[in-house]
Amino acid sequence: MNTLISRILLAGCILAPLAQAAEENASAPAAVSASAPAAATASAPAAAKAPVVPSKAEVTKAIAVLENTFLGDEAPLAAQTVMQFVQYSKDVSMQLSPKTAPWVFGDKPAASKAEEQFRYMLLVAYMAGNTKAQLAAGKPVDTPLAGWQFALKSYDIIKKKNKVKIAELETLKTQQAKGQLPALARKALQK
Repeated sequence: MNTLISRILLAGCILAPLAQAAEENASAPAAVSASAPAAATASAPAAAKAPVVPSKAEVTKAIAVLENTFLGDEAPLAAQTVMQFVQYSKDVSMQLSPKTAPWVFGDKPAASKAEEQFRYMLLVAYMAGNTKAQLAAGKPVDTPLAGWQFALKSYDIIKKKNKVKIAELETLKTQQAKGQLPALARKALQK
């Protein structure tokens, strides 16, 4: 992943939801101030500080947090751990493109800022599912099917709480119901 995508992900997935939570909950400001330095460090020039790569154990724990409480208080830090692992670890490999994450890299823009945040959160879910499958297999081979399954589960959680509909994920849900996701995953990996 390039630096631009990293900055977008950090801003969209970490800082914006935390800032929103801070407005809604008086205890959230501590979480915002604790996470802000990490985000600033992540966007600093690479020459200034070598990136910290979370361990397999740390990313596995972070993925478990996202699986159990995708919108919970620990989710932003877990999301950051997953993103750092995907970006810097040699234990995972994935292509992020319109074929694998059309809700972020496709042609249709988000209808609102809230929807844009949800789209980035679902990208983290995709990365978490994909990473979990690769770690379980013991080899860094892109696994979009597992990423989509995690993203769709997370989408259902977001959809129930926020009454949002994202067309690209609705299409994936339809394809999942028809049993088409495995073939679509193979096609997404073709160059």
